[in-house]
Amino acid sequence: MIEPKLFKNLYNLEHRADKTYDFNLEDYKQFLHENKDPQNSIGRIIHIAGTNGKGSVAEMISSIIFSAGYRVGTYTSPHIKHVNERIKINGEFISDNSFSRIERMIYERILSREKSYRTYFEAMTMLAFIYFKERKTDFAVIETGLGGRLDSTNVVESEVSVITKIGLDHTDLLGNTLKKIAIEKAGIIKKNQRVFTYKQSREALSEIKKQAKKQGAVLSIIDFKEAEIKNRRRFLFENEEYIINQPGLYQIENALLSIKTAEFLGIGINAIKRGIKEFKIEGRFEMIHKKPLIIIDGSHNPEAIKMTIEEVKAVYPKKRIASISIFMADKDFKKSLNILKRNAKNVIVTEIPFFRCAKRDDYNYLNVDFQKNVKESLIKAVKTKADLILFIGSFYLLSHARRAVREYFS
Repeated sequence: MIEPKLFKNLYNLEHRADKTYDFNLEDYKQFLHENKDPQNSIGRIIHIAGTNGKGSVAEMISSIIFSAGYRVGTYTSPHIKHVNERIKINGEFISDNSFSRIERMIYERILSREKSYRTYFEAMTMLAFIYFKERKTDFAVIETGLGGRLDSTNVVESEVSVITKIGLDHTDLLGNTLKKIAIEKAGIIKKNQRVFTYKQSREALSEIKKQAKKQGAVLSIIDFKEAEIKNRRRFLFENEEYIINQPGLYQIENALLSIKTAEFLGIGINAIKRGIKEFKIEGRFEMIHKKPLIIIDGSHNPEAIKMTIEEVKAVYPKKRIASISIFMADKDFKKSLNILKRNAKNVIVTEIPFFRCAKRDDYNYLNVDFQKNVKESLIKAVKTKADLILFIGSFYLLSHARRAVREYFS
């Protein structure tokens, strides 16, 4: 798989201490216009924002659209192992050749501009737009990277906006209240379009309603209680039975949002059922080893971690849990650790070689078992004789977890 060497130059420049850029959406729109506005030629667009669940909803809606026989482009982030994962058509990653060809073209055009350079995520988003345009997608499912109102993806004229659960995350950039964060997320809502969201906190829902009303958009609010749960893989919704093979009750909630969105798009019930059944996604409650039982999950904020650990305990109520985590330094990892400590027998924290990752010194004021790397953490977890080892805290942890498990048990 490809290594985005040219775009990494943008990433390094973007994260210098002396920042020389701003997140100017108007300037980004101008850059897209200079390159023939590829975002306007990628088919019918579904734009997704939210704090938790947006990646799963993006993949589920894409699975449904593909099941209906259409060509669907899917743009998500972050990736787990390879950057190609971010850009897919009908579930297949962009090829190395296509990625490097378009990357080179975009990078050369950035260098030729005098006004400003672009960020890593903006360049990646443009790459997705160009690729989808070239491949003539019928639909494009676009997930925001961060926030919504000023997110690089918010240049699309979407037919549908989907807003998943909103929680406290990226508070340094989006605001430190649900109201402020919801205002940013709801910023993807366009004039006279259709909007789908969950029934959720009053603060968040109030801002979504305000923005929808302001834009003259039709808002549909889906309540999880409308579904009749038969078991963790089977549920009834609006007199139809569905099977979902991805673990986690929260995935049924994601399915309800995806079902209603697909119905609006005019997709038939059989394709919807098939898409839900065939939906799969990496790094969400994913079992990667049986003895001992090892699960990896990319939950990276307190709300998501709480939901995942509750699901683990519901599915495996008698198993003793050892958790292994890294956290990004800008996350509320103290709250996340408290959740893990209440539910796991052993809580182990480590780090990976990534500048955003919290280091040993960041945990000095906390009572944690810190191990120097992921492999040593796994060795320690196995020695505790826990019945279940859970890797959780960041999507950036998951590839390291896979490698450590593969090497240890080979």
